[in-house]
Amino acid sequence: MGLRVAHVANEAFGVDSANGVQHVVHWLALAQADLGESVAVFTRDDRGMRVFGPDVASISDAREPSRSLTDKTIRQRLLARYFDPGMAQDILAWRPDVVHFHSVHDPQNIALAGQLGGAGIPYCVTIHGGLFPAALQRRALKKAIFNLLFERRYLNDAHLIQALSQREAEIIERHGVNGPIVVVPNGLPPDSRLPPTHADALYVKHPWLRNRRVFMFIGRLDAWQKGLDLVVKAFAQASLPDSALVLVGPDYRGSQNALRLLANRLGVLPQLIFMAPAFGEHRANLLAAADVFIHPSRWEGMSLSVLAASAAGKPCLITRDADPLGELERAHAALIVEATVTSVAAGLIQACCLSREDLQAMGARALRVAEAHFTWPSIATRMGDAYRRAIRAERP
Repeated sequence: MGLRVAHVANEAFGVDSANGVQHVVHWLALAQADLGESVAVFTRDDRGMRVFGPDVASISDAREPSRSLTDKTIRQRLLARYFDPGMAQDILAWRPDVVHFHSVHDPQNIALAGQLGGAGIPYCVTIHGGLFPAALQRRALKKAIFNLLFERRYLNDAHLIQALSQREAEIIERHGVNGPIVVVPNGLPPDSRLPPTHADALYVKHPWLRNRRVFMFIGRLDAWQKGLDLVVKAFAQASLPDSALVLVGPDYRGSQNALRLLANRLGVLPQLIFMAPAFGEHRANLLAAADVFIHPSRWEGMSLSVLAASAAGKPCLITRDADPLGELERAHAALIVEATVTSVAAGLIQACCLSREDLQAMGARALRVAEAHFTWPSIATRMGDAYRRAIRAERP
């Protein structure tokens, strides 16, 4: 018998942005519904609710009242301002077997999780890379206080924590989480195997790229998390006049301008191209023109961009944090670097020394890894098994 699974996310449902969490919720929900689960997705960004699977009923006629969070502990009173009674009532009225949250550092989820606990509904949390040390450096004091007062209990009261890799599972444990943790990765974006329709499009628009080694990044232009500042500095240090760097994606907190200024100061701006976000056929056309996909993240839950590049048969230059489950490194399908300027520069030089045949062979190995380990039906099955184990388990 299928489960009733409710996903809670801050992002709108769909795949129309470069937000990886939004993509994961979208494809996981659809894959679970294809397996016969009843799935509801509740989103805060657009106040939406989408229901998929055998049971497409939306809200029950018998709405369960939401208890006040202001008449209990000090902790609950502090969370009361973040409590959304409308969403709580909608979720409770849909009567899920399990609720799956997709974030940390979110007081709205913590307030809602307390309501679920009071109603006897188990919940799961996917961290999405938010507890890596480099991620915690942003607003470190605020996050430390928030963890002490609210977040640790939220995570330890969960029936299940999903880690996207074994390394993330270890990071979560070191953070003080003592509940059940399951390692289940993200899956390939379903449009990642689209064939290019105009493989020459990038060269037509930028003819000077022909006969150069093209390094390409596709994703959110977050200079710090994605290590894009390291790439620009590494290009200057490596001195590769016959190479170019193409950065594709939406700006994040002024990173594009900061990277442009940095490249200009270091004298490599003529080797740098910024492009708007790309999806579907457009992304396939861009990847077709790339020699090496580059993603030297300082931290990463699991990069859908790396998975998409691997599915397109592209060799990757990545940090271990960006290597899904370490499979690309084991298969010799990527050049692995550390998140330092010197290491990234060495990786760029190594990639420029490889022949196109060597790079194509590396990309072919990346494709085999992607197809063997990261399909959404298998991931949805693994999550369903994990939900059922968590529901059966006794929690204090």
